[in-house]
Amino acid sequence: MRRLKMMIPPVPWHRPRVRAARGDRVVLLHGLWRSVWAMDGVAEYLHGEGFETLNVPYASFRKPLGEIIEDVAAEIGKSEKTTHFVTHSMGGILVRLLADRFPELVTGKIAMLAPPNQGSEIIDWLSDSFVGRWALGPGGMAMSTQRTPLEVPGFKQGNEVMVIMGESNPMPLFRFLLDEENDGIVSVEKGKVEGMSKFRVRPGDHTFIMGRPEVQVEVGEFLKATGPQD
Repeated sequence: MRRLKMMIPPVPWHRPRVRAARGDRVVLLHGLWRSVWAMDGVAEYLHGEGFETLNVPYASFRKPLGEIIEDVAAEIGKSEKTTHFVTHSMGGILVRLLADRFPELVTGKIAMLAPPNQGSEIIDWLSDSFVGRWALGPGGMAMSTQRTPLEVPGFKQGNEVMVIMGESNPMPLFRFLLDEENDGIVSVEKGKVEGMSKFRVRPGDHTFIMGRPEVQVEVGEFLKATGPQD
């Protein structure tokens, strides 16, 4: 049931889901063609750990990245609280752009789950067909292996960044496009990004890695920790 909920598609009437708390704020950003429900389990867990959570929907396939970033920044707004980010897939590309264009909004740590930080070979492949371009939209098309490294900056000093990649591939459909080590959608090596401080590879596939309890615990511990970490 939990996994079915995570697959609820995006619709225009979805609104940000807020869980108020006294602790630091955590902004959650879902991936391409997903909705706020994809990140709701992570938000619920982090709220139980004392964090205030803001789960933000965005038009992942209907708008170009520049417009998406403006929309997301407006939803987040400034806060007196330290604001961390937890992202899945395309959400990781958005937080990189946010940290560059709106650094005043990204004041805490960043946990990226299965991000295509060096672009996606699957995006390249789909971009060769009309149906693929239609399905990806301008936002998805921007995550090609040609455009992402050139158009999306890495992280500058100031934000502690952890990347968690999955290594389970229950869906062999795209295996011919990916490196041997992959999560079914993104090659593990493609998750690395300039400025990251931690890189982890864990059991889990691309679609549901954010729903794995052990990943949620690791994210929570990362956000709460103070001082140097391995």
